[in-house]
Amino acid sequence: MKRLDPTAETVHFGFHDARLVPVLEIDPGEEISLGSISAHPDDDVPADWLPPAIHDIYARAPRGTGPHILTGPVAVRGARAGNVLVVDILDVRITQPYAYNIVSPLKGMFPTEQPVQRTVIMPIDLSTGLAEVVPGIKVPTRPFFGQMAVAPPREWGRLDSRPPNRHGGNLDNKELVKGTRLLLPVWVDGALFSAGDGHAAQGDGEINQTALETSLDGRFRLSLLTDRTLEWPVAVSPTHLMTMAFHEDLDDAARLAMRSLIAILEQDCGIAFHDAYRLCSVAADMHVTQFVNGNRGIHAMLPLSLVETFPRKPSFLPRPGDFS
Repeated sequence: MKRLDPTAETVHFGFHDARLVPVLEIDPGEEISLGSISAHPDDDVPADWLPPAIHDIYARAPRGTGPHILTGPVAVRGARAGNVLVVDILDVRITQPYAYNIVSPLKGMFPTEQPVQRTVIMPIDLSTGLAEVVPGIKVPTRPFFGQMAVAPPREWGRLDSRPPNRHGGNLDNKELVKGTRLLLPVWVDGALFSAGDGHAAQGDGEINQTALETSLDGRFRLSLLTDRTLEWPVAVSPTHLMTMAFHEDLDDAARLAMRSLIAILEQDCGIAFHDAYRLCSVAADMHVTQFVNGNRGIHAMLPLSLVETFPRKPSFLPRPGDFS
């Protein structure tokens, strides 16, 4: 299994761009181990808590306009525009004993209320998985990568890393934990997968601007679907089929995510539109993924227990043993 550590040569800082040169190339179906960094050289923590590469990354890594340090991109041999990249999240592990949360004036859900620039450092007990978020209140960690992306369409140019879109990016979806399969539409040859923005814990919405931001190690298997297309990211968790969409308007994001779910029921399961429409009204849940990154996010979730009863099932569902 190949390993990709975050260094000034292997990260891109604050942007997505189809013109990036891959820092690693793998075969379809190959597993990779990937490290991510979420920290700042001036974090008020003991020196040995800081990721060793953080000073060099801030000094030399290519910078964009966003705040996220993204490891990659990783090229998948044979990937072509129009394919689907299948990202099996085999493991996620916190690698630093603290997280931080930032609130800034004119950002977040309440941008002008008690405006202050504030970074709060919260130690993480790596043995118990608990982080004290408010004095006396400890929250269990449930780590996931806030950012998982392929390269955006070339004609979009260089994108700020904050707004998520059809290529994925700043998904901030707390359901994308170990044991989940993420499907991303491929826009350029090689797919060019990157990940970062580690979250130790987050609520749906991420309302004050950030989650419990921390450094992670992930293990992924990257595969291709060459006979299926997607317009938006899709995921299969251990319990749900999930579609995601993003738009400046939350209502439009909701319509796009739910229409994507109905389309899967039509195309992959052979269910007529109004039957799928009715089923989603009765059994699917819509969650606000995140509210604060320019494009609002919605994820629509349908229980897999229902999907398993369909006479025809999506071919991209995980099979027994895929995550063992």
